Amino acid sequence: MNHEAHVHGPDCNHDHDHEHHHVHGPHCSHGQEPVRNPLKDVGRNDPCPCGSQKKYKKCHGA
Repeated sequence: MNHEAHVHGPDCNHDHDHEHHHVHGPHCSHGQEPVRNPLKDVGRNDPCPCGSQKKYKKCHGA
């Protein structure tokens, strides 16, 4: 998607969303819950949730 600046002039005849500075579409996330980190409760010495049998700090926590 091209995000170049648009200059408004007398010939500008398309709709703009001035509040959010983007066009709302099917993938717009307004009004949805924020993304949560599923690994938030994994301790450094707990097994890594990826299934590697390594400690989290030696696997994905590095």
